Amino acid sequence: MKHNHLIMSFLPKIKRCPSCDSFNIIRINGISYDNHFKSLTEWTLKKIFNCKKCKVELGLFLHNFYQKEKLIWVDLLKCEDQFHNTLVKLQAEKIKNKKLNKKYYKILNEIKDIQNEIRLNQTKLKIKCKIKNRGLLIRHVY
Repeated sequence: MKHNHLIMSFLPKIKRCPSCDSFNIIRINGISYDNHFKSLTEWTLKKIFNCKKCKVELGLFLHNFYQKEKLIWVDLLKCEDQFHNTLVKLQAEKIKNKKLNKKYYKILNEIKDIQNEIRLNQTKLKIKCKIKNRGLLIRHVY
């Protein structure tokens, strides 16, 4: 059983880029990287690579318990991760202050503001990536 798992880990995997939907062939060699992302603590970072088409940095994560794989755009994850501790603290306060109406809605507004800022940062990143890739396409036409 272990031997089959070892052979399967050396076979290349085909993954679709979450940014540009192109296919990437990657080889996982069994080395795990340090996972510094607070929002994905129960996941192991197996591979960091750049997409062959759009050149964004991607991370292949493996869930520690369910053995499920997830391919994530690392820069989008960084946008979420910088607010992770604040959101967890606010969620705990929200649950604790559910009976106190005024404080509860104040905390809800803070959570909503942080989530909107995360969405705004992610949207800016996506637009920046599309402009950069479109610029690369235009330069190659000439």
